[in-house]
Amino acid sequence: MNPHRGLLHHLIIVVSDVARSSPFYGAIFRYFGYELSGSNYGEGHRYEDWKRWDLDTPHEIGIGQADPQLASMAHVKGAVGHHHHLAFCAADRADVDRFYTEVLVPLTHQGLCTIEDPPCDCPEYGDGYYATFFADPDGLKYEFVVNPNFLAAKAFRPTP
Repeated sequence: MNPHRGLLHHLIIVVSDVARSSPFYGAIFRYFGYELSGSNYGEGHRYEDWKRWDLDTPHEIGIGQADPQLASMAHVKGAVGHHHHLAFCAADRADVDRFYTEVLVPLTHQGLCTIEDPPCDCPEYGDGYYATFFADPDGLKYEFVVNPNFLAAKAFRPTP
């Protein structure tokens, strides 16, 4: 079986203003190892495309401008078509702490990010689950997490 089959190919996040959101997403995506591969801030479809070139499979995340007639509508957590939150994998606890200090705190000081929870243990999600939770300028929620339980659970999973 191809190890890439079924993995996320690309994701487009709709934001109210690409130019306003660009510093937020640029900072987090660069930290995660993405490179800006295309953009348009002028007329027509405004967007930024970010790619990871090191994974030997297409893996892209983009931000796109909302329809001008809908751009003033606020994100509604729990509404159909709106994500609850997206979580990105961290290498370890120190990676979560470094991301918080080097990326989230400066973004917050620039008014581009809301930190919901600084790095913390989340025992409600399992032993060793360590994460920080934050939101973009439109209130879209994200998480940066290390979850050592995944490998432990995988080891006890029956092999197909």
